[in-house]
Amino acid sequence: MASTRDDHGLDPVPQGQRAAVILWTDDTAAAYAELTANGAPALAAPHRWLDRLLIAWTADPDGNPVQIVQQL
Repeated sequence: MASTRDDHGLDPVPQGQRAAVILWTDDTAAAYAELTANGAPALAAPHRWLDRLLIAWTADPDGNPVQIVQQL
């Protein structure tokens, strides 16, 4: 949970079962822009992580986090 909060600026759910969807893409920025333009919540804009990934976060209709990721 520390990585979720510290690295990505998200507020993790500390208890209960929750799903996270990870979507790999060739263009995180474009996928994030399209999803948020179509109404998906903007949780975290595209950002570098571990110097080898570009990731962004949105959520599905049930509020589960969705990570969009590409390898740099």
